[in-house]
Amino acid sequence: MQVFENMVLILKIDGEAQEKAVKEVSEKLSLLEEGIKSIFPEGIPIINQENVGLLDIVIVSTFGSYKAQEEVLGLKLIDPEKTSPLLFSRLKVLLELPVVKGALPPHEKVVGALKFMRQNALNSASV
Repeated sequence: MQVFENMVLILKIDGEAQEKAVKEVSEKLSLLEEGIKSIFPEGIPIINQENVGLLDIVIVSTFGSYKAQEEVLGLKLIDPEKTSPLLFSRLKVLLELPVVKGALPPHEKVVGALKFMRQNALNSASV
């Protein structure tokens, strides 16, 4: 998935290259948002623990750590108003489901892992 690859890339780079990657993620999120709207023209069905689907799993695995990413990077990756309101609202509901909460690592651990990954990538790039 190109969005995921670009989100990982954003973590590993700085400066103009990072700005370009952020813009690409934003464009791809807009495309994803339009795709979701075309698949569910009447709106995405209500979700609960019993009806989590493949799309939901992809959304959580790709965007579930967005708060940690934003904390580590100091920039907003998902714009809930402009780029991806449907995706963001779905993600928020999914992240509140007990089954999802139980499967995700604690926020602090994700932040630590992302900081470590970012620092290693930036150090490697400067050598």
